[in-house]
Amino acid sequence: MAPSSDASTALPRNGVYEALRLSRLPDSQSDSQDGTKRFISRTPAWRPGGELPWEKVNAEAYKKGTMVDFPPGAFGGHVFAQAPLAAARAVEEDDAGGNGNGKLGIHSIQGVFTKPGAIDRPFVYQVANVHSSRSFATKFVQARQPTEASSVPNGPFPESDANRPLGPVTFACLTTFKRPAPSPAELQMKGSAQERYADILSQRAPEEWDASPQLDVDAVTALFPNAGHGGFPMLDMYKVDMRAYNADKEVPERRELLLYRPYKPIPEDDANAHIVVHAFEADRNGLIMLTNALGWGYNLGSAASLSYSLYVHVNADEAVMKGDGWWIQEVYWPRVSAGRGMMESRIWSPEGKHVASGYQDGIAMPRAKKAKKKTEEKL
Repeated sequence: MAPSSDASTALPRNGVYEALRLSRLPDSQSDSQDGTKRFISRTPAWRPGGELPWEKVNAEAYKKGTMVDFPPGAFGGHVFAQAPLAAARAVEEDDAGGNGNGKLGIHSIQGVFTKPGAIDRPFVYQVANVHSSRSFATKFVQARQPTEASSVPNGPFPESDANRPLGPVTFACLTTFKRPAPSPAELQMKGSAQERYADILSQRAPEEWDASPQLDVDAVTALFPNAGHGGFPMLDMYKVDMRAYNADKEVPERRELLLYRPYKPIPEDDANAHIVVHAFEADRNGLIMLTNALGWGYNLGSAASLSYSLYVHVNADEAVMKGDGWWIQEVYWPRVSAGRGMMESRIWSPEGKHVASGYQDGIAMPRAKKAKKKTEEKL
């Protein structure tokens, strides 16, 4: 029988301003001349599966590939959220006076993942201006990490880490910003997630579904059922059981639903912080869930994001997570080919408004030599 981790043992969990804490670095002479701004992260990124009780199982067999590769380093959602947050802070610095028509809010994040991140050193963000006008702005952000671990590997990372030699770009993104505007037309697809899946969602209260797995690979969830949130920061997340709904459907027609809301309140006047938290959530387990659907949950070779774009369809203040309502991420995979999978997702407000959409393309491959399905007793 697989061991169950003790979900009642709560690990410390950070809110957005702790998990995505940034410090503005001093400008160099060249930075001042070209308008580039630099920031450094201060808190180690969360690591998927890193908090599970591996000591209770034969983790060496796991790491050697008995079932799947050991989880990589930093959660990709960390840079997917923190890079646009750095861009937002740069925009806010430039636009401190505003123009009387409302603040610039994040409109899109178009990111490319180039190298796995490490959790024992900070990310250094370089934010360059691409375009600025009265109502629209674009920033280009590149993230790098020092080539060596921080002197304080568990954080908070000192600002002096930014002076260490930096490695290649680990993540880059364009972040666009737009001021609020009136809506001469208001249209969305017929039937919100709340309406189309009402029968399923009504079966339990949101927090009665299982917590979203810390690493949603079949082989891992079999070893650690009911593992709880662990130290996953910023959000409470629950995964709706869609197995009955998906049972007779081909992979492109299947759906997964994730319910979420902030773990700690986020000030309503910081709409950009709310939007990057949506981005953080949107990168949770997406391609991993696809590989389970493809039958590779015990023979996963690799699953990694290559690019991810998030588009906010509403004015930024409509993406603010007010009160204690539950937001829904509706996930599906319309295309799998050439060793890659395409994930699309819709973000629905508690009131059923389609607030944002995500489009992720990444590597999805089974193990070249299929391993036998293992149970805990055989490890």
